[in-house]
Amino acid sequence: MSSAEGAEPIDPILLRNALGKFATGITVVTAKNSQGGYVGTTASSFNSVSLDPALVLWSIDNRSRSLDAYLQGQDFVVNVLAADQVSISNHFARQQEDKFQGMEFDLNAEGVPVLPGCSAVFECRLYATYEGGDHTIIVGEVVRFRANERNTLLFHQGAYAVSEYHPAAEDRVAIPANEKELPFAENYLPYLLRRCFLQLKKKVADMIEQQGLSEHKYRILASLLGVEQRTHQELEHFSVLEEAVLAEELASLQAAGLVLIGHDGVALTDSGKAKIEPLVALAKASEADALGSFNVEEALLFKRYLRKMLEWME
Repeated sequence: MSSAEGAEPIDPILLRNALGKFATGITVVTAKNSQGGYVGTTASSFNSVSLDPALVLWSIDNRSRSLDAYLQGQDFVVNVLAADQVSISNHFARQQEDKFQGMEFDLNAEGVPVLPGCSAVFECRLYATYEGGDHTIIVGEVVRFRANERNTLLFHQGAYAVSEYHPAAEDRVAIPANEKELPFAENYLPYLLRRCFLQLKKKVADMIEQQGLSEHKYRILASLLGVEQRTHQELEHFSVLEEAVLAEELASLQAAGLVLIGHDGVALTDSGKAKIEPLVALAKASEADALGSFNVEEALLFKRYLRKMLEWME
């Protein structure tokens, strides 16, 4: 690897990780080969070059078996993958003799494969190629294109990702008219969080009472489940109890044989674990029920956003 005179050599792994901070879309670039077949390559290097003339570029590894097909042919298609097309991205990223076997596709006017369901498609004519180190940069002139409202699949920090509008772009988010007209108090985040909390709490409150526990004791035991022990400071954080209240409740729990208070922290006893496990299982079931209108990805993102908000405010 070459480097500027006097500069430290660049670690390619660290460089790749740093470049991964820049989120990119994912495309599959398709073309015809000289044998009458087709080639397809997953690429995240796609970018706009010019609007007049309409030019785009992407780059391909010089070791790719498909390189000659892109350089010798006159036409290629950039298929911008939608968020639900991860399997297609993986498929065209693997080395295979015939990547199009069993795949759905159409042919454009130049006979180049166009993949269905993409968020955008750019049909291109080869414009120029350039050497780019261990890659070749391919520039194409857009002769036809189309796009729709489907969310685009992204790649960020070595993993697939999906795009969402930043809160600062509120004017770009499609908000139903009935939500725009909500009074402030009905659409205020603390109000919404409090209502959700009370609804979830209501579903486990009866069983907590049947177990002979107060809500404070339930919070403490639940905070200890799944860990060897927690410090008093950690328990204050996770149980959301003030120091004096926590100390009083811990003394009561220890007297009941449910927790063990040591010099380094507080731990559940076997009796405490047996007491809290069915309650936590019920809480998880209630949570799953409450998240029933979300798909798995949305549920994970919702909880991740709440954690990020807590980290920001603490």
